[in-house]
Amino acid sequence: MERSGEKAKRPLKVAIIGSRGIPGNYGGFETFAERLGLGLVERGHFVNVYCPAASSTTDEKEYKGIRRTIIPNVPLKSLDKLTGSALSCLHAAFSGCDTILFLGVSPAVLAWAPRLTGKRLAINIDGLEWKRRKWGRFGAWYLKFSERVGCTLCHRIIADSMVLKEYVREEYGKEAEYIAYGADPGRVVDEGVLDKYGLRKNGYFLQVCRLEPENNSDLVIGEYALVDTDLPLVIVGDAPYSDGYKVRLREMADSRVLFAGAVYGHEYDVLRGNAFCYIHAHEVGGTNPSLLEALAAGNCVVVLDVPYNVEVIDGAGLAFSRERGSLSGVLRALVANSGGTEGFRQKAVERIRSHYSWQKIIDAYEKLFMELR
Repeated sequence: MERSGEKAKRPLKVAIIGSRGIPGNYGGFETFAERLGLGLVERGHFVNVYCPAASSTTDEKEYKGIRRTIIPNVPLKSLDKLTGSALSCLHAAFSGCDTILFLGVSPAVLAWAPRLTGKRLAINIDGLEWKRRKWGRFGAWYLKFSERVGCTLCHRIIADSMVLKEYVREEYGKEAEYIAYGADPGRVVDEGVLDKYGLRKNGYFLQVCRLEPENNSDLVIGEYALVDTDLPLVIVGDAPYSDGYKVRLREMADSRVLFAGAVYGHEYDVLRGNAFCYIHAHEVGGTNPSLLEALAAGNCVVVLDVPYNVEVIDGAGLAFSRERGSLSGVLRALVANSGGTEGFRQKAVERIRSHYSWQKIIDAYEKLFMELR
């Protein structure tokens, strides 16, 4: 008979389902799956990340010690996550893993399969996905239903903000575990990258997001147009299913707006670390990775005043509302007193070090998985 102490020492076998795969080349879940996976592997645990074929950039079966299981999926907005999630859940149900972590609610509707085979399940619900404006009536219903299934069938629920923790308590009568997202403090300077985009250090406004309506690039562009400045607005990001919205944004933008597209790796680190001001207008979600990364790079951060964003900055940045003139007023004040950004830059890095270090996040997940199995 296995003693509890021996069980605690035995390496974990964790499967991660719900990202677009590793290495990360799309968004926050992909970066998270990679960083958590690497952290657990370094501690001697086994990690398998399920990688949908349509978004996979390599056929390799392993990435820096993390197992990659490539799953077929249909590359269509309404079917890609559903098909990939279904096959991932069925495969994981009969795999050698003992714990499954769902990233987001979309895979959770199939949680019954691995639960029936004795797997221990945890879900990071990642904000209220069903509220995103890109979904039609059926899509929103499906995501809300999947959220309910996940919060019912999974053994542990993870909320990456205290606002979401309270939502789970009120909506489902359950206590979620608060574990945030992580970021690494530091600024990368590379004049060559800045020259490539026609930029200079501390000489541009920056927004990083998927170009989807709930991230409010239209609001940002409209308010920026009201500011008399020669500092360009750089928008980093793309979205595979938002062509109409992207056309609208380009029609709104004046010649000072630069659409950089999807940027990753070193170039992304340089762009996020050398802005005069980072603008975060996301309205749906919990602890947003791009916001933490902006804080970690020592940016002066300006956020839309929804509870998730305000919780993250906690006084280490400024806030604006959707009301016309709110964001433009903040930007004008910063331009008029550029020295005023320095205090916020220092507070931003301190905020990351005290609350959002990757080491703390990996510690918390390892502890949760140990308790769960």
